[in-house]
Amino acid sequence: MDPIVNKICNNDVEGLKILLEEEPGEINKPIDRLGRTPLMEACYKGADRRIIDILIDAGGQIGAKDNWGRSALHLAVKGKHLQAVELLLSRGSNVNEKTNSGYTPLHLAANSCREWTNGVKAIMNQSAVEVNTRNANGQTPLHRACYWGNLHIVDILLGHNGIDANVVDKEGDTPLHVAVRGRKYKVVCAMLKQDSVNLEIVNKKYRTPLLEAVSNGHLGIMQRLIARGANVNVVEHGGNNCLHLALKRENNFHSEVEHMTMLDQFCVELKLGNEERCSGVVVASYLAHHGANFYCKNKIGRTPLDLIEEEDLKKMLKTLFSPHHDGGRRMDQALKGPIRCVFCEDEVATETFFPCKHLSLCKKCCPPKIPKQCLKCGQKITSKNSLVGPNSSKMEVQMVAGPVVSPKFEDKGVQSDAQLLGATSKQGGEYKIPVPN
Repeated sequence: MDPIVNKICNNDVEGLKILLEEEPGEINKPIDRLGRTPLMEACYKGADRRIIDILIDAGGQIGAKDNWGRSALHLAVKGKHLQAVELLLSRGSNVNEKTNSGYTPLHLAANSCREWTNGVKAIMNQSAVEVNTRNANGQTPLHRACYWGNLHIVDILLGHNGIDANVVDKEGDTPLHVAVRGRKYKVVCAMLKQDSVNLEIVNKKYRTPLLEAVSNGHLGIMQRLIARGANVNVVEHGGNNCLHLALKRENNFHSEVEHMTMLDQFCVELKLGNEERCSGVVVASYLAHHGANFYCKNKIGRTPLDLIEEEDLKKMLKTLFSPHHDGGRRMDQALKGPIRCVFCEDEVATETFFPCKHLSLCKKCCPPKIPKQCLKCGQKITSKNSLVGPNSSKMEVQMVAGPVVSPKFEDKGVQSDAQLLGATSKQGGEYKIPVPN
């Protein structure tokens, strides 16, 4: 073992001082084939801060890099040694230094299967930190945190004033694409709380996050994206919409975070067994209930209905979803039941919005302040009526209301209904719910 490395590993402060006085020229020489200097080794191993101070005071170059382009700060972050990170930053280390692959210390802090929030906070506390810088693959620290599902780091990054949550990498993926494809449900929910997150960016596969969710078969993520206003009729490169993708899946859908009553209803209506509840055809029916088009032709002229071989099933779907069906309202009528809330899908819809007259939300899920646009059609809302009688004959007219947190979600310790629907809230302003394009 190199004598200097030996002193570092043993935290031999006095021995290191003597050695450096005897051989001052060794301070910046590589100690291994990786090109690491004594200072890099000390930071990577998490040596006593006195050791690191001695090496810097003796002339150790803070900005020196190893063969991979990593500085002492990169290695301190890689080793998750907070004391070394804070010391290097206090001594002038470049917080935005990049490796050969374009990774900054913040990239590395976010890029771990074991969350290291203290390290991220230490780096983010630097006024000069660049939160949107990209690596060689075009990914930001937020991309990397989403990839690993590091929820707390995602929250920290999203809380920064300068964060851009819609940066696309070389594959055209936003951080939301990455989180959806990785099936990181909690991270997706955190991203969807951000008003600035764009749900309609298409990657190089011409897929939006919703198309990725359908392709990956994740029911919970799919439901959240739709509730936030994702466009259900966007098509990928081959002209396939979400129904094509749902019906092409060989395996059933999975990860139903909250029970989706609508799936049970479609099983009954389509005369399918409970084992088909999460099948492609049932999920496709759910998507069509939210406005997806069963008659959309892809580039080879095939509609989603053409993918269904069983003629009786195809006929039932054509009955439920005519070429001009009105999404949820027509479907609730076809299912011979009351119109259900488009968000929770369990409660009966009681809130009618004007002038479009869409009955779409239940009392619990409706934001107390009148939404700016109808969740179904996007038309500007001027007022709403509430059906309050047991026989739904009595109506309350509401023009304006103040924001409160719904008891339905307050008990669960989660965000308000309006936030779950993708609403933005301003002091004294209105809620605005994004709607499909």
